[in-house]
Amino acid sequence: MATSRNNVRKRGTTWTYYAYVTDGTGKRRQISKGGFATRREAEAARVDALATMANGTWVRPERLTVRDFLVDEWLPTQRPPTLEESTYTSYARNIRLHVLPHIGGLSLQQLTPMDLNALYRTLLESGRQPPGVPPRQHDPATLELIEKLRADGLTWQQVADEVGDRVPELAGITRHAIASLHRRAHQPKPAKKAEPGLSNRTVRYIHTILHAALRDALRWNRVARNVADAATPPPQGSTKRGRPNVWTAEQLGQFLDFVADSPDLPAWLYLATSGSRRGEVLGLKWDDVDLDAATAIMSRQVTMVDHRMVIKELPKTKAGHMILLDAGTVEMLANHRERQAEDKRLLGNG
Repeated sequence: MATSRNNVRKRGTTWTYYAYVTDGTGKRRQISKGGFATRREAEAARVDALATMANGTWVRPERLTVRDFLVDEWLPTQRPPTLEESTYTSYARNIRLHVLPHIGGLSLQQLTPMDLNALYRTLLESGRQPPGVPPRQHDPATLELIEKLRADGLTWQQVADEVGDRVPELAGITRHAIASLHRRAHQPKPAKKAEPGLSNRTVRYIHTILHAALRDALRWNRVARNVADAATPPPQGSTKRGRPNVWTAEQLGQFLDFVADSPDLPAWLYLATSGSRRGEVLGLKWDDVDLDAATAIMSRQVTMVDHRMVIKELPKTKAGHMILLDAGTVEMLANHRERQAEDKRLLGNG
């Protein structure tokens, strides 16, 4: 609340206006803002400030930076349960990697739509982080050994056992890993041209994060307006995903034949026949499966957050969705449950 005691004074070569407000504790405080080139500019700014005080939209002038607001004030309010843990981690990572290095030092109250437009353009053109450490390369002699053993007619398991015996650092390597090494040696992936910029989809997502943060800054009287409303991110139509590249029935059959002896075969087959997501399959429990009715309820998922496994239950306001299982999947699950029961009997109590 403003009083009539206010004035304009010259300080050095610039002009400063003063006004009085009553804060939330009922105390009367003086506020000021300087740096105006003329008395007229300072008086006009004082009139505007008094008008915003009268209608409740006044924002105290502060030197708060974008970094200080996002890191110290906004992100802590978004921690779970406000956001899902994976969503919060994504927000924090994008702010740290793509926002703070470019506009973190700017004043929050002086941030403009053009600052955001410049940020989006920079990210689109050169926002991608440099690649990390390249994957470990295996000794060419090891690859030659695998090639020779296969040429001698050994199975993948026999090759894995032989390589594990001859190469100490590869002791215990699986036949699947050996087959992958052999395949990559003969069918190396074509080198991809490194794109320097982020995708339209990612930049649009960063805009969504900033818009939400500045919306809260407006609600908390940190800024006078949400400048993200006037910014120009990549249009929504440019962020659509392309058509997914899926396996053919023949390719799926080849894969299932390859993993036929794997203890993870039930998970692979369930994933292939149910249409469920990877995390949903990993989160499935026997209590969710009704083999007599050939149904399963997908009610949780397993995901990774900062390299930690997290089990996400559905919110209490939502119910898991039920899916129908084909006869082959039901038979596979029944056999899998019998094998698990036998393992439990062999292991004993505990």
